[in-house]
Amino acid sequence: MAEGRPLNCNLKTPVLLSVGNQKTEFVSGCKIIDVTFPNIIAPEIGEIRFKNYYVALLTIKVKFRVSSENNEPGADVKWKTCVRKMKLMPNAYTETGSQDFFSITKKQFSCDLINVTVLRLILQQPAPVWKDFHLENLKLFHPFEPSRPTALPAWLTDNTHTNTASSKNLEGMPSVEKLSSLMQELWALSEEASALQSSKSMGRYEVDGCYEINLLSYT
Repeated sequence: MAEGRPLNCNLKTPVLLSVGNQKTEFVSGCKIIDVTFPNIIAPEIGEIRFKNYYVALLTIKVKFRVSSENNEPGADVKWKTCVRKMKLMPNAYTETGSQDFFSITKKQFSCDLINVTVLRLILQQPAPVWKDFHLENLKLFHPFEPSRPTALPAWLTDNTHTNTASSKNLEGMPSVEKLSSLMQELWALSEEASALQSSKSMGRYEVDGCYEINLLSYT
């Protein structure tokens, strides 16, 4: 999923297509939204996010800018379809998917969206039971680029196990091998002391079963 701020673009007012004159007007159940990028030289789109509102099918067409040696105007190519009739509602007559959030990524595009001049969204709702249909919170994002891993500190990557001139040890700290050896000796001493410990309880002032007069204190 793309990250960062959405692309700066202009969303034109949706146009509802109709057939015939005003008296015999027939609503086709189709709307068109054009998206332009006036402040971006070479826009690249990696993800499209929006919330659906009773749109059954979505088609996305794009128009690209072709780089020319003379930079002549009108060098755009023909329209290309990058998403064709994507189902946003499994059944146009039911509520399922009518108000869901959607994210369309590069994996679902039929072509790379680079140097786009116009992005056209074609919304279709063949069912006449809904009063309106549109897309909400429409946002476009750059392709996601994984962040580079942060470099480890130099003192973690230095080789402390060899006695080379480039190796660096922390000041006042022994090597790992020496610490390991000291820990093993300490563990061995604790095991030996535990094995020699007598299970017989001794009185606080008893010596060989008798009280030592020098250890008694008078009150």
